[in-house]
Amino acid sequence: MIFELLNLCVEKGASDLHFKVGYPPILRIDGTMRPVKDMPVVSFNDFEVMLEAILDDLQLVNFIKHRKLDLGYSFLNARFRVNLFHDIHGGNAVYRVIPFKHLSFADIELPMSGRRMADRPKGIILVTGATGAGKSTTLSTFITHVNTTYHKTIVTVEDPIEYLFEDEMSLISQRQVGVDCLTFEEGIRGALQMDCDVLMVGELRNTDAVEMSLLAAESGKLVFATLHSNTAIQAIDRFVNLFPQTLHSQVLGRLASHLIGVVTQTLVPKKNARGRIAAFEILINTPAVRGLINENRVHLISSYLESGSSTGMVSLDNSLVDLTFEGKIEKNDALLAANNKAYVKRKIEERDGSGGAA
Repeated sequence: MIFELLNLCVEKGASDLHFKVGYPPILRIDGTMRPVKDMPVVSFNDFEVMLEAILDDLQLVNFIKHRKLDLGYSFLNARFRVNLFHDIHGGNAVYRVIPFKHLSFADIELPMSGRRMADRPKGIILVTGATGAGKSTTLSTFITHVNTTYHKTIVTVEDPIEYLFEDEMSLISQRQVGVDCLTFEEGIRGALQMDCDVLMVGELRNTDAVEMSLLAAESGKLVFATLHSNTAIQAIDRFVNLFPQTLHSQVLGRLASHLIGVVTQTLVPKKNARGRIAAFEILINTPAVRGLINENRVHLISSYLESGSSTGMVSLDNSLVDLTFEGKIEKNDALLAANNKAYVKRKIEERDGSGGAA
């Protein structure tokens, strides 16, 4: 059953497959949950057979021991990030589709200011957004750009490994937490000993991982890392708040010195087409922004995002307005994704009134 469903997942262009005991299989297509037609309810035996099909012996032992497991799994022309866990009904599996094809900056329509971040020799770039917002895909475009443009050594630390890379102009080492290193912190520490030029951290989960990433940037590495946040300002706050209050001033100073920028994103359904498109918020660490971070006045950065187009900065809300005006998304979908719905509605109406089409 599972291989038939994975094949269907790819054919239908789904982003996720939910395989849960006691329920029929469900695909998430363009953000909408859709039960698979003519498929029976997943039984306990179906779940056991699925585990035996995709897990090796060590993975099966770890799942039985910890009652949860994250892994990467390749099937046909796609790769999946698999999350296995238990709930009161029994076994659960969520398969997230990761295409084998590496997308480019042009494919995801990342603004030029965001693309130029990857050309910096050192510093830290944060890629943020909610779960399922496409952060891993954007990270992969940064790594692909470096890999095809520069002679560098690249180390990734992930849990699990999602996109698979082949050496092109760069040498790439991909390390999976729990397999190639015990923790993110250990993986980052190891990268610092590997003559590494570029480091990609799958997720900053705790203080130690953030501290090691900052050390990597301070030692001259180009660091890409992800955080869960809905805005660039929230990303900075979360980065700092992972540390004790007594260290906030020191961490803000270090971040102000080494941050290149923040890319925040969300996915919005395309207008009159299948699929979703990313709306980006781009924060560039200009001297003015650096000063605000250093002085712990992060909340004032929003005004620079709203009016910083000359420096390449754009707020998520303005990005949504632009996508609506360009006819790429519907007005209602823009409002649903907006941080400030009243602002987005007013901006769209202003453009409509000046002769634009939403």
